[in-house]
Amino acid sequence: MNCEKAFNRYLELDKFESVPLGVTLHLLLCPSCRTAVRRLSRAERALAAPLAVSHTEYACGSGVPAIDPAVREAIERINAAGLSYPDLFSDRGRVSLTRWLVSGAALAAGFAILPFSDMGAWSRLAFGTGYLVSYFSVCGLAVTVWCGLFVGTNIDFFVKKFGIVRPA
Repeated sequence: MNCEKAFNRYLELDKFESVPLGVTLHLLLCPSCRTAVRRLSRAERALAAPLAVSHTEYACGSGVPAIDPAVREAIERINAAGLSYPDLFSDRGRVSLTRWLVSGAALAAGFAILPFSDMGAWSRLAFGTGYLVSYFSVCGLAVTVWCGLFVGTNIDFFVKKFGIVRPA
């Protein structure tokens, strides 16, 4: 499935409709489409936020959307205090899916190779069966942390995929 076809199919979906498998696979493998969908989701959330302008009224024909005076005053006070307003559309701190897959494969390869290496042989001789308990505990902890970080940093994908909706 090419990018244009996958993105058009995604845009055809109704709100909270599950994403088809082909589109999901494309989004997992294509970083540009995944970024576009993420930005589209953020824009939708920002527009649906309370106190947001819900119509296309523009202030004085300037091309700038009209903002509620209370919201404008609050933003001016935040800026005057030297605090920064969060950038809702920033993708800094994102790790691509390819890097997640490579790190997971490296983690699994390390766990598979270590018992057969010189260090693994020495550990078995020095600690006996106690080595296996600690080794498998460390492996389990590392996989749990890796999975937790993966889900935590890609939570927007999982919320969309499983249709999790916050109660009103």
